[in-house]
Amino acid sequence: SDIIKSFNKINYTTYHLHDENSLLDSCTSFKLYVDKAVELGQKAIAFTNHGNVYNWVEKKMYCDEKGIKYMFGIECYLTEHLEPKIRDNYHTVLIAKNELGRAELQRLIFNSTDKEHKYYKPRISFDEFLNISDDIIKISACLASPLNRIRDLDRVERLFKHYDYYEIQYHMGDQIEYNQYLYEMSKKYNKPLIVGTDTHSLDSYKAECRVMLQRGKASE
Repeated sequence: SDIIKSFNKINYTTYHLHDENSLLDSCTSFKLYVDKAVELGQKAIAFTNHGNVYNWVEKKMYCDEKGIKYMFGIECYLTEHLEPKIRDNYHTVLIAKNELGRAELQRLIFNSTDKEHKYYKPRISFDEFLNISDDIIKISACLASPLNRIRDLDRVERLFKHYDYYEIQYHMGDQIEYNQYLYEMSKKYNKPLIVGTDTHSLDSYKAECRVMLQRGKASE
């Protein structure tokens, strides 16, 4: 129908997405996500797992096989300072624009796992984030973003200016106030808003599996 044709022209790209490589936070394999994206007529997909890019070559090859563009990305952990070690671990989504961006992002991920950076999670410092080039798209992510958890512009104004997009999500709970806050900041800093799904499950069954997985994690 004309409606479906119109929808396909403006189809959504899932860029904030967690598969089973987001350890203990998803039970959905990347192949199921890719298959669903192709079924929906989507043209590209990114996997932004927590702190890692495991199996990214396999994911790209499968996307190529299915005729959908693979975007190299991660939901990394940021820390305000590497020392003293504080378990702040703010969330931020990074997606490579090109091969230079992919190589740069891989270096950042590699460094985030060394003894200087890692504290419970592999981390990137605010200063390192502020030095990320334009070859990488920088998105503010979820409620765990530094833009939400630090409401002191003296500490985060440089971050506001360096992000390419401010991510708003489903309008419920604490997200309502944060979405409104980001809307005001988007006008202040002339930055576009982007809608993220922060997807962790393909369907209701996989969502139930994730609940059981997290209950097991909480009981450890």
